[in-house]
Amino acid sequence: MSGEGVISIRLPRSLNVRFKAIAQSQGLDVHDAARRLISRLTSLTADELNTLKDPPRESDMPRLSLYVGWESVDSLAEAAYDSALAISTILRRLLYAVLVSGQVQFVQVGEHWKLQIVSEIRAEKSVSDPEGN
Repeated sequence: MSGEGVISIRLPRSLNVRFKAIAQSQGLDVHDAARRLISRLTSLTADELNTLKDPPRESDMPRLSLYVGWESVDSLAEAAYDSALAISTILRRLLYAVLVSGQVQFVQVGEHWKLQIVSEIRAEKSVSDPEGN
């Protein structure tokens, strides 16, 4: 991290490429996409962050520097403190969970969006409609 609200993480090349492609397909740069993801971080508990899987190791793990601003850096620092995970680990796991494994999804609750573990989404669906419709 630096004094400018910049964070630097190492991502497996395949995850890095996928993140950039998906951000671009939504008309965002990686900095804006990272800020959007981080802005929903408070909807996951420390225990949930700890259950997220790490992406598979790759021999090529390029560094990605992201300007996310102080508010996002503060959110990440708080999540890192609460979960005892490194900031880069949190971002790596979140990106992998949202973009690859599907372990976490964006869900709309009223007018707001949040991150939610997929098993919770399935559990809510089964309670409201046991047949899964």
